[in-house]
Amino acid sequence: MSLCHRTCLYFAPLQKLIIVFSLSLERSNNCERNMSAPEFREVTNEESAYSEQRELLSSKISELPLTIKESHLEALVLQLYEELDRARISFKPNVYLSDEWGCPDRVPVIAIPFYLVNPTISNLTRQLTGIKITDEATEIMLLRHEAGHAFNYAYHLYKTPGWRRLFGQFSQPYKAKYTPVPFSPKFVQHLPGWYAQRHPDDDFAETFAIWLTPDSEWQERYINTPALAKLVYVDKMARQYGQLPPDVTDGKLDKPIQELTMTLEEWIEKRRNSDGVKKKLKLGAQQNKPIL
Repeated sequence: MSLCHRTCLYFAPLQKLIIVFSLSLERSNNCERNMSAPEFREVTNEESAYSEQRELLSSKISELPLTIKESHLEALVLQLYEELDRARISFKPNVYLSDEWGCPDRVPVIAIPFYLVNPTISNLTRQLTGIKITDEATEIMLLRHEAGHAFNYAYHLYKTPGWRRLFGQFSQPYKAKYTPVPFSPKFVQHLPGWYAQRHPDDDFAETFAIWLTPDSEWQERYINTPALAKLVYVDKMARQYGQLPPDVTDGKLDKPIQELTMTLEEWIEKRRNSDGVKKKLKLGAQQNKPIL
């Protein structure tokens, strides 16, 4: 029985009980129709989403409870390790959260963007910065690429004459913009944008990623191309160093999440400015409205 029903009955004279009961029932039904559960649930969810987004944006990134463990990326990292095992490489690069994909300079560890481990933060980042959130298929490709960098650094391959002869000088300046030659037979094709042509270090990492990818059939795919010699080199290095302990295991990390002391909102605004996004940062189109 609803509150309207009880209130009406309490003040009704005895002789009018039946009439009042009937009227109060009708009013009660109207109350229940006007206060339907779905309507309340929709409003509550919207307010809750806004509150959660506002709290996230005002929090320091370093203080957010973010971890790779138990996120979807944990399974992808384990998949990478299994692929390395099948390739008879005992070295497994550690992973950590940062603000973008990468490996620190000559340090054999893999940085993963912090916003990928939390769906709400991923959506906020996508909506407010325009960053394309990667799917799992792309993420495992990126992990293989970064594992190539880590393998290169772990055994100092970039210092050897054979590496320099095939890939070039590691000390070559790293260009933010480059002009690739599409479908060049000198390079493998893995990540979009002909990424192997960006720098000798990326050339090796992309070649390693193709070599590591299950069922890539790289021997047939790159037969009679200059890229095949690079793949054969990676295969040879994996056999030579795969079961040896790495020469390098750690070093200074680049922007670990513990050092990201700006708030999520400040980081997003900074990223928007660097990417040339001119639209003013705004959480919702209306007050107390989430952006999603």
